[in-house]
Amino acid sequence: MRNGYTDAIHACLGILENYDADKQFPVYGFGGKLPGQGAASHCFALNGDIFNPEMPGVDGVLRAYYESMKKVQLYGGTQFSSILSYANGFAGLNAMEMT
Repeated sequence: MRNGYTDAIHACLGILENYDADKQFPVYGFGGKLPGQGAASHCFALNGDIFNPEMPGVDGVLRAYYESMKKVQLYGGTQFSSILSYANGFAGLNAMEMT
């Protein structure tokens, strides 16, 4: 099922994959109700493992996206602050490891 999101994944990761040595990408979702939860989550790992959200290459990311769409109920009123804060913290930790 091709859509705007899958087109964006192909376009962005198709380029980034060339510059990433291990070709592993952490993949998060936002604005969805996860199975067994009443409230919407604004930051969750698409593969279900928040501690190891990486997926191998474009195909792995797309696989995680398609699988999550079977389980996660999309929920309006998305708040980007949670996912941005998490990504910012993750980037800060990686920057410290590089020094």
